Amino acid sequence: MALTFKTTRFSTWTFVLAISALTAMAGCSGSKAFVKRGMKMEEVGMMQQAANFYYTAVTKDAYNADALAGLQRAGQWVLNDHLARFDEARLAGNRGTAVSAFERAKAYQNKVERLGIGLLILSETEAAYNRVKNDHLEEVYEEAVAHLENEAFSESLRDFDEVLRLDPKYKDAQSLADIAYCEPLYRNGLKALEREHWRSAYNDFNACVGRDTNFKDAKVLREECLEKGQFAIALVNFENGSNRQGMETKLKSYVQQALGESQDPFLHLVDRENQELILQEQQLALSGVIDANSSVEVGGLMGAKAILKGTVVSCDVNTSSRQRTDMQGFESYKVAKVNEDGKKVYETKYRPVIYQKYKQTRDVKVTVQLSLVSLETGKTEMTEIIKREQNDVIEYARYGGDNNNIYPARSNGSVWRLGRRDLLGQLQANNNLRSEASMVDAAISDIANASRSRVEAEAKRMVQ
Repeated sequence: MALTFKTTRFSTWTFVLAISALTAMAGCSGSKAFVKRGMKMEEVGMMQQAANFYYTAVTKDAYNADALAGLQRAGQWVLNDHLARFDEARLAGNRGTAVSAFERAKAYQNKVERLGIGLLILSETEAAYNRVKNDHLEEVYEEAVAHLENEAFSESLRDFDEVLRLDPKYKDAQSLADIAYCEPLYRNGLKALEREHWRSAYNDFNACVGRDTNFKDAKVLREECLEKGQFAIALVNFENGSNRQGMETKLKSYVQQALGESQDPFLHLVDRENQELILQEQQLALSGVIDANSSVEVGGLMGAKAILKGTVVSCDVNTSSRQRTDMQGFESYKVAKVNEDGKKVYETKYRPVIYQKYKQTRDVKVTVQLSLVSLETGKTEMTEIIKREQNDVIEYARYGGDNNNIYPARSNGSVWRLGRRDLLGQLQANNNLRSEASMVDAAISDIANASRSRVEAEAKRMVQ
């Protein structure tokens, strides 16, 4: 069927309504196709497949009467099949299987009901399910308690989880499930605590507290692990080996901020005053004025386990000269002429023009060396060279005439109309590179985040 549209001030709305009508027709057609497939499945007794086709048909067209009726018939058959499996398991004494079969039946009933079709479950069947569920709950609960008494914690937790899934308020299942979950963690935490594996113990006690805030003394032991296993770091003055001023201060500031954002509960920075005291002792030790072990003692008194030293090895900024290329293009213009009917019309013509394309790049490369020195042993626990780069490229075009009328040229010298969009984008493009300072800051920020990852890895290695 051909559709024609008369051009009026309402033509836009007419077009929208026509498209909506065509879409609705397509939806109906799709729905009918699935109804036909459902009927064929129903004819050969494949009711599950028939119900699936009818279900799809209704989702495509909620007003398709044949689809609704088909889903009512086939859907009730599918529901009855689930209920038959429930009865079979119930009569055989398989309470768990019976409960699962009824749950599948109920889920299917709810799924179809969301489409506005009610499927029937007899009240007698509902009552039978409730009896079976109560018996099943008691049976599983007793098994869970027996497992708990025998310290089979994983089996006990599995059974309590099943009880709570069916009835979240069943007897004292929740509190007993908490014990089944927490007790093995608590015991593992105690063993780790004895071995001074502070992180492992902390994780176990923390999991206990996360499940049950008041489980035994898990909260107290968690804090004890955190206190004894603290890996405190002091940042000494960084050095600058590059030709860019202030890099050592910038690096230290960024590293300090990054470490302060660490999610490792054992890792923290000592305060600035203590950092300065440790630094002074380090400098005196290096100059030979005092014993080198003094700084170790001071570090221990201030709570620091290690100092982090950093050196900006290099900071190179390379900015290319701005390259200019003259490009062949065309500018459109209108020429008036008289057509065969004697009417004045305008013809579009093109004249060759030259426009300019520019390109410039800037590369920033920063190299930093970090060292983590233990204040307990004086040993260098970590030394890393970290390099990061930032790059920026600008490519843009400029034209001295009217940008609205310019077109690029093809390689053969003809007008390239399809290239106009890209050329307009280049004519409107930014012509300034990112500043050196912002690119250096970005590179330093990346290095600081990488430093945090390295230090966190060392903290995990040193605090097990």
